[in-house]
Amino acid sequence: MNCREYQHQITLLLYQELSENERPGLEAHLHDCESCKHFYEEQEGMHVVLAEDAAAFEVPADLLVESRRALADELDLIERKRPWWRVPAFSVVFTPMRVLESAALIAMGLAFGVFVSNQSVQQTSNPSAPTGTEQISVIPRNGSVSNLRIVSTNPTTGEIELAGEVVQPLRFQGTMEDDTVKRLLFNALSDASNPGSRLSAVEALSPKAQDESVEEALIHALVYDDNPGVRLSALASLKQFVGEEHVQAAFMHALANDPNAGIRVGAIDALSQSSNAQLARTVQELTKEDDNAAVRAKALQFVGMSK
Repeated sequence: MNCREYQHQITLLLYQELSENERPGLEAHLHDCESCKHFYEEQEGMHVVLAEDAAAFEVPADLLVESRRALADELDLIERKRPWWRVPAFSVVFTPMRVLESAALIAMGLAFGVFVSNQSVQQTSNPSAPTGTEQISVIPRNGSVSNLRIVSTNPTTGEIELAGEVVQPLRFQGTMEDDTVKRLLFNALSDASNPGSRLSAVEALSPKAQDESVEEALIHALVYDDNPGVRLSALASLKQFVGEEHVQAAFMHALANDPNAGIRVGAIDALSQSSNAQLARTVQELTKEDDNAAVRAKALQFVGMSK
């Protein structure tokens, strides 16, 4: 067997689909092959993440049975269509169908793992209901419900349909090099109900402002966030990139539209790092009727510096 086949066995092992006869050979290979050992450790780590909190949920008993049955039916169909001369033991010319079968099995295993990790409902028996009926609990043990509303009611049957949002606690640790960390921080920047979280997100993202996606997120916070503290923090993070046209445009937008005089002063201060006389005249034109004396004075200072 080659490493590719052993790596296929690793996936089956992690989903408890590897036969006992194959396990010793795989374990011996992992002891000797660093490449496959590294692959095993990576897959095991992903498996742990996908399966995290899975024990808190009860998976429908027939899910895996149905998945296996569907897979078996498909493989039987493939086998019936296989020409009489296609023997698995032949050379690599005759192995694509085996690869297809292996890929199908791996896909089913991964789908099952994702289902378990994302499962947000628990199926429990309803003691008050007739035998054979089940009730689905849509609230996880560590979750809460917000924005609950009544969708419909049926006075005849007593049935009622409710809708809302289930919120669960999240705890994740990583570095700013981790895409998951950045995505979570970007999500925090869009949390309209929590300005403190948005401010913390800006401060955490600032050291990575040279990253294009981070820079765009900070510009969005400067232009659109309704909290002056968040906007001011985003402005401070972007000052070092004032030479970039799109950052400069964001500062000009803040100067022309931001209701907070401190941010308007900060925008001029950032723009004044450039000795561009034309930019200074544009700033003066924008601020000549500003109702704040400090803003007007800062603009005049910029004009004087650029001469």
